[in-house]
Amino acid sequence: MEFGSKFVYLGNSADDEEEVKQLESKGVVLSDSDSDSADDGETCLLDILDTAGQEEYSSVRDSYVKSGDGFVIIYSITDKASFIEAETIFHWLQKVKQATPCAILVANKQDLTSEAVVTSEQGADLAKKLVVPFFETSAKTGSNVAEAIKGLVRTIPRLSSDYKLVMLGGGAVGKSSVTIRFVNDSFVEDYDPTIEDSYRKMIRVSGLQAVSKSEKRARDESITNAAPVYARKKKSFSLFSKLTNPFKRQSSEPQLLSATRQSSVIPPPPNPEPSIPLFGEDEENVVNVIEKKTDGNVVLVPLRNLANEPKLVTGDPIKCVQCLAVLTSTARLESEGELKTWKCEFCGFANKNLDISEDEIPKGEEIDFMLSPPTKPTEETNNSADETSKPEKKKVSEGVRVYCMDISGSMDVLCQVPESHSLWGQSRMDTNSQVNRVSRLDCIKTAIQRLVEQLKVEEPEKQVLLVVFSTDVQVRAGGQGMHSFCRLENQTFDQLVSSGSSLAESYPLKTIEETQEEIDQIVKQLRTSGSTALGPALAICAGFVSKTPGSEIVLCTDGEPNVGIGSLPSPAGAEFYRQVGNYARSKNVTINILALEGDSVQLNIVSQAAELTGGTTSKLNPAEIIRQLRLIAQNEAVATAVTVRFFLHPEFVFDEPDYSPNLSQLEKEVGTARKESNLTFRFKLKDTTAAKEIKSVPFQVQINYTRKDGMRCLRVLSKSSETTTDRQRMEENINIPVLSVSTVNSTISMAKSGKGKEAQNQLKNVKRLVMRAAKSDEQKEARLAYINETRELDNVLTNEVGALSYAAGMNDRTTALLGARMQAQRNFLPNELKLYANMDSRMKPEAKANYYRYQNMWM
Repeated sequence: MEFGSKFVYLGNSADDEEEVKQLESKGVVLSDSDSDSADDGETCLLDILDTAGQEEYSSVRDSYVKSGDGFVIIYSITDKASFIEAETIFHWLQKVKQATPCAILVANKQDLTSEAVVTSEQGADLAKKLVVPFFETSAKTGSNVAEAIKGLVRTIPRLSSDYKLVMLGGGAVGKSSVTIRFVNDSFVEDYDPTIEDSYRKMIRVSGLQAVSKSEKRARDESITNAAPVYARKKKSFSLFSKLTNPFKRQSSEPQLLSATRQSSVIPPPPNPEPSIPLFGEDEENVVNVIEKKTDGNVVLVPLRNLANEPKLVTGDPIKCVQCLAVLTSTARLESEGELKTWKCEFCGFANKNLDISEDEIPKGEEIDFMLSPPTKPTEETNNSADETSKPEKKKVSEGVRVYCMDISGSMDVLCQVPESHSLWGQSRMDTNSQVNRVSRLDCIKTAIQRLVEQLKVEEPEKQVLLVVFSTDVQVRAGGQGMHSFCRLENQTFDQLVSSGSSLAESYPLKTIEETQEEIDQIVKQLRTSGSTALGPALAICAGFVSKTPGSEIVLCTDGEPNVGIGSLPSPAGAEFYRQVGNYARSKNVTINILALEGDSVQLNIVSQAAELTGGTTSKLNPAEIIRQLRLIAQNEAVATAVTVRFFLHPEFVFDEPDYSPNLSQLEKEVGTARKESNLTFRFKLKDTTAAKEIKSVPFQVQINYTRKDGMRCLRVLSKSSETTTDRQRMEENINIPVLSVSTVNSTISMAKSGKGKEAQNQLKNVKRLVMRAAKSDEQKEARLAYINETRELDNVLTNEVGALSYAAGMNDRTTALLGARMQAQRNFLPNELKLYANMDSRMKPEAKANYYRYQNMWM
């Protein structure tokens, strides 16, 4: 349990208001910051992307490369191919940026000079040829790593104190090791090469030219204007054009696409959904208004910690008779002879006649009670059974993974391969020809084939079900034979779920080790036809895995559902996605929705199935589908049947959108908790004119959950925080990562419920707070993360505030952006916590070899 500040803020009317600029006609806040500090000419805030390699397209890498200030091109002195590839990467950068990039050439692994196949002279000669500085480093010893990064910074024209750097290089050259050595001064040898992550680091480099305030403002404005926004036009669009997608299927009746439609090419990114412009003829109509400042009264509960070994205490929990809070170290006992009375700190009820001493109260901020014993063998038991006779196997992740693929007629549409990815293929193959078009279905087929190949190596005991849908739904692989579900137009939710559940009983799944080759062959042979029975497919899949907690459904589609239940547009269709989401959550099943760019899917409705289960919603270029599937696979389940109950001090209430105004206790059903799952709650004083004498505030979170071994536990998190009425004291001690996660959660919740103006105001309010309060290096690194990670969200909320004033006004792209921001909360983590999270992921040598041998997805 973490807090937005070291101190609970009780308020101070003299310091709690600020003047901001607002566009009068829209109610949109324009003020970003009340801090405009001068540049000292030395301080550098680095935003560093550790890339996972060029083999798979990543929109994050694409964005960093196009907007990056400097590039670290790394090769290994023990690998001649990586040395050759370094030159290829440099020329690729020239093509992508259409200019000579600021870059350095780094010869890594200098601790292995006895194994070197590339000499220092060869490296220096290549650097001279490319006209870039040359550095020799060892990530293992740390030799010259910091000097190399500082050397790169010195080559970049200083336009502000912020620099965006990108680590590039071939496979196994040590990109991640160099990055981690620099940002965390530690060495990691065994690192998952598929992880792509960004880190922030503040350093000081002498001899740089200071930037004036006016130059800094000009730079910030150019970044904002260059960001992807949808409404920087004077020309107005009607509400009708805003809500109409010209590529949308107009009929819900099953129909085949024409030959013309099937062979068409859709350029990326499509722009069929123009936004209502914010800045029009009244652009100068700006007024000053008084707004209340935000504070650090936020608590975050990271559910990934449920994977940790429970800190079991003996006996049963002692609970308050009235509110059911657990007796912990935040409680105070009063003696009545040999017995004790506990006046509950959360409701005030006097729990009398307790036969317990102070020493017997469970100590610590985190304790666990075992509610029921394990029902499955532990991993240690499995490993010790026959350690010498069997090779080591990675622990199998929870549940069944269902790949549910749309193979309707529109999946044959050709899409443009992103230019940077196409250029990479051209550069690597040393040819003038480019692969610049590929069908949507081919993208998904390649992605599924690669993922199941890796899964066979990493988790051979994992079970995978392959389901495809068009006008009908077919279970194609995972068990024995194929099963089809036809005539779906009039089947109800209960009938479809029952069909899936019944099939599960007669269709025992095999392991991926047994089915990988079959899945590979079936996927190769898939062809498109028919319409889109997305709703029936989702219901059948949910029913199939309903008795397997921890399972996840990954549904890939490219258009509106138009067969059977869930068909859109219709009120009944909209209700279905809430229904299937609630059903899946109750069965501890996670739903992920991946929509391909092009046609409208009505994600603002379909995505509700994913949101209710804590799953992912994305709309992405088909070239990135493999990367997104990989990210979903890495976000493993850590616990199932999770419910959370939160207790506040009686003088405080929750301050969240759509919560009751006087709520001091809250229960939330989570279902399956995954590695990236977080809960955040904002709270405030019930009466701001009272309770100023409170010196400390207790908090308690109770988490009921089931571990992977079947043990049912109650985890109790307890903590007390000091209070203050001094705003400056509160702000100096803010925890920006916690505030960032909370702000994104609540902002997106408000935007999706039609409160676009309130969402935009809150995002700006927190930005002003972090700009004002960040003083330490760590806070400034976290501030940079907040600004960069919320920039696109800020632009969308600012420019689409009119459309976001009602939930139905949200287009697919905006819905996907909000979903992506909600899922990208790990980007706000400090470097050391991010590294800790990444260390959970390990890849076997064979799986690494498979990953490295992939050249280009389309080659």
